[in-house]
Amino acid sequence: MERKFLYGIPVWFFAVGILFAQPPDSVESPVWVSPHAVVSLSQKGEPVELACSLPQDDHASYQWYRSESNSNTKGDAIDGATSFHYVTDPFQENGIRFYYCVATSSEDVSDTSNIFAVAYTGLPTVKINTLDGEEPSAEYTYAPDGSYGRGITNATKVPASMQIIDSTGNLVYESGEYVKKNSGLTIKLRGNTSVDLEGKSSYKLKLQKKADLLASLSSRSGSSFSDKEWILHKATTSLNTFVGFTICDIAGVSWTPKYAFVNVIVNDDYRGLYMLMEAVDRNESRVDVSEEGYIIERDAYWWNENVKFFTSIYDQKYTFKYPDDDNISEEQLSYIEKYMNTLESHISDGSYDDYLDVKGFARWLLIHDFLGSWDAAGSNIFLSKYDATDKTKLRILTNWDFDSNFMQEGKWSLQHMDDRIYMPSMLKSSNRAFANMYKSLYDSLAPILWNTLEKKWKELNNALGRQINVARYCDHVRWNFQWYNPVEYDLYIAEKWFTSREAWLKNAIEKTHTIVYELNGGSFGNEMVFPDSIRFTDRIEVPQPQRQGYIFAGWTSDFNAEPLKNMVLYGDNVVDRVRLTANWLPCIYPIKEYDGMSLKMGYFAGMEKFLVEVFSVTGSFLGYISLYNTDVQFILKTLRSAGYPNSIYILRSKGSRVSHRVQLR
Repeated sequence: MERKFLYGIPVWFFAVGILFAQPPDSVESPVWVSPHAVVSLSQKGEPVELACSLPQDDHASYQWYRSESNSNTKGDAIDGATSFHYVTDPFQENGIRFYYCVATSSEDVSDTSNIFAVAYTGLPTVKINTLDGEEPSAEYTYAPDGSYGRGITNATKVPASMQIIDSTGNLVYESGEYVKKNSGLTIKLRGNTSVDLEGKSSYKLKLQKKADLLASLSSRSGSSFSDKEWILHKATTSLNTFVGFTICDIAGVSWTPKYAFVNVIVNDDYRGLYMLMEAVDRNESRVDVSEEGYIIERDAYWWNENVKFFTSIYDQKYTFKYPDDDNISEEQLSYIEKYMNTLESHISDGSYDDYLDVKGFARWLLIHDFLGSWDAAGSNIFLSKYDATDKTKLRILTNWDFDSNFMQEGKWSLQHMDDRIYMPSMLKSSNRAFANMYKSLYDSLAPILWNTLEKKWKELNNALGRQINVARYCDHVRWNFQWYNPVEYDLYIAEKWFTSREAWLKNAIEKTHTIVYELNGGSFGNEMVFPDSIRFTDRIEVPQPQRQGYIFAGWTSDFNAEPLKNMVLYGDNVVDRVRLTANWLPCIYPIKEYDGMSLKMGYFAGMEKFLVEVFSVTGSFLGYISLYNTDVQFILKTLRSAGYPNSIYILRSKGSRVSHRVQLR
């Protein structure tokens, strides 16, 4: 571990591989004095007045100290700072300072205050004051048996007012006091597993009057950007969200949420660094659907929603973003449920491209594969349909959850392998439209992805890197986090990941892989075609070899330990040479004779019983039955009476090699 100072901030760099930056157990963490240090923000670098957190005593003496870190034990006394209040020096540049106060009573008893962290981040600030100081609250709830996850219930929508102050200290938005449908807003905890009732959480904001909260924080204008639905997103300890949405933009996703990095203060309490972000909502500048349209979510937490529907083939669970739960009619619910069931039937039969936007779905999956996403089950998957007619197709919206970026090293994303939203099924379909579109998008995106992302990253770092680092450190101080890494470390992680990822994807998608057949004494017929290679877009039905005196039991490979007769290879599953091994069983010959007498089915053999051996189709001996008639119905009745379940059986006369195949239904 290496400790450095960046913009006056103590920074711990941890070199522990590509996935996470965490301190090993043996490393001593920085000293944290209180559960939550008091963080104060300076607007425009102006001085900040502090008041000692200890009880004021007219007979006590005070001494203020400045510390190098958030520790109240080794600071330097500040000359002349000997009163209950202290006004800091102004900031000349973005940074953070730490102060504390020692109070000494007339009896010469001393006590030390908590740490005061004072920062000039240079970022905009969102200030929210709730009605009567009420905090947004909720309770944890857990999935029913057979499902998974932790959510929240009884989440309160708290009336509030809000101000936004830009990076120069100017007030650029004011909601006014809360008046329903007129002014102000409500604030509510947002998320499921990510909600921390004791710590930092994301918030959902609903304005009572539409506004574009980003208008003064960006270079855009126009009434189409005004909306009531906004998010304060807490995931700022890394730039995973920035990376994810930037790749979506590079890939040509029609809408990705626009955002700004901001400080957040709720009821005069600093809550940390957030992203003020557009929410998924029906809006021509966000998700453009008609009044008769739909925005639905393939929702891992369906069990925590009031209005939902399940599909019949893939058993997908969907909830609604639009229409609202309170406004959706039975007719609307019936239409979208029927449409999704019809879509699933056409995914199964291969005609899916008539019902969904193949390009959008392929792009969504490719983005997750570039990112190596791990969380398939919990990722938000939003879908839309413009209207309730057969003229429009189902569309998939922007990729969303990026917490698990960079976690599938040397593997496909879990979205690629786990059939949460039809894509693995489409990759395996006899209709190769989806696989071909995926490959086409990869061919156009792969050559430019990292260079374009790196350019965007450096633009962010040059514009806001210093400010984000200071605010991120304030965030960590406020919430008593145990380590901190700067933006430069995020860039290092991303560069290392994409360098490795480009090589892995190139091998998986661009390379032609050899197919090796180990026939074990068998052979392919003279006219049989057996492919000797496979590419990403291929779907190959592997032919069955032949061997005299044996039955072909199936192929085994690196993909399957149990033999498969009707084996299909899919190019997206192949990242190296494929070795197929033929497995054989001794052949059981067709029936020809019994003791010199014809035993063709239906021939009456007489009343003298004879024993017949019963085998499975793979040649396993199962037992005996006693026959005196070879009529097929008599044989089936005898098998059933002997307790054999419905299946295919091979019958062979005891002591003979003659046999016959029957099927008990």
